Amino acid sequence: MNRETAQHRRIRSIDVFRGLTILLMIFVNDVAGVRNIPAWLKHAPEGAPGMTAVDIVFPAFLFIVGLAIPFALARRRKKYPGRSLWPHVFLRTGSLLLIGLLMLNGPAVTSMHKAWWNVLMYAAVILFWTGYPGGENRKLFHSVLKWSGLALLLFLLIVYRRGSGDDLTWIKTGWWGILGEIGFAYFLSAAAFLLLEKRPHLLLTVPAFCVLLYIADRSGQLDFLGGIRDIFYIGSHFGMHTLITVSGLICGRWIYSLKDRDHRQLMINMGVLALSLALGGYFLYGLYGIDKIAATPSWAMYSTSVCILFFMLIYGFMDTGGKSSGYAFFRPVAVNPLLAYLLHVMFIYVFQLIGISAFYSGELGAGIVGILRSLLYTLFIYYVTRLLTNAGVRLKL
Repeated sequence: MNRETAQHRRIRSIDVFRGLTILLMIFVNDVAGVRNIPAWLKHAPEGAPGMTAVDIVFPAFLFIVGLAIPFALARRRKKYPGRSLWPHVFLRTGSLLLIGLLMLNGPAVTSMHKAWWNVLMYAAVILFWTGYPGGENRKLFHSVLKWSGLALLLFLLIVYRRGSGDDLTWIKTGWWGILGEIGFAYFLSAAAFLLLEKRPHLLLTVPAFCVLLYIADRSGQLDFLGGIRDIFYIGSHFGMHTLITVSGLICGRWIYSLKDRDHRQLMINMGVLALSLALGGYFLYGLYGIDKIAATPSWAMYSTSVCILFFMLIYGFMDTGGKSSGYAFFRPVAVNPLLAYLLHVMFIYVFQLIGISAFYSGELGAGIVGILRSLLYTLFIYYVTRLLTNAGVRLKL
């Protein structure tokens, strides 16, 4: 794989890593509601001195977001030469924050039937943010679908209320939801990439600044920000989540700049980064321990180290070794991860509407039966995503 290839075609290992990550995220989100299963299949409890394999799944998604940034922005620049990339970054970030807020507030709606509001909300998001296939013969139809989605979304926002009586309120920020957290990390990482584009070696200093930001937040040095800290979780969102995403960005930058099939040097670079992060996590453990909920440095650095090593295995197998096993399977969710993620939440509300929710969480919600249920649900979402992707439905923020 020469430099031209790395810059202008999809890197299979990135697609496989992304596809595997989104499927694992769907599985662990669903199995989280299953009773009487091994502890390693669930997130470690808040405050527990450690982490499980499940606690690495969200960092893996943050990592792959960063890994893809150099390629995504390069494609954008090639498609629209001469245009600034900043409006695209701002729009993509805003879209992620908005969808994250909608998902966060959906379960609390009281002004409308909860299941109906959420199903319609997810449908509206999919309709509006889908990048429909080209072709003049269906251009009008696709425009009608897109703007119908926006109209439906505006209606749902207008009628939305949560709480009751004197406590009736509208949308709340809270913790911004998973997609909101990804949005913050994406923005800061993409900004670092653009600002340091002519000095890419300085990207290696960003993880250290992220750790310092977390320490400043936890030690009270940022208390002067007052209520801002209640809206933006500076230590976790701007610190540790960004550390994970920037680490992926650094690896993606190395791959993008690969010359003369120098895979050996690439592997050495990624291995050294993984080792450095693991050592950093080890030395910082005494300060804050390992806690996913608190997004401690040790959790972020250990998780990122594992992600890098696992990606190295896939990269060595697929892009260095030239193997293609599994690529075709993962590709539908790899090119459409947001659709798969939205569908896996949307169908839980569909189950409520058709009256099988109690059976799904009751008889199918414990032990080995519950684990198998979650596996089958993950496959179901995979095939629905695959069907829609093949039909040309692809979400583009």
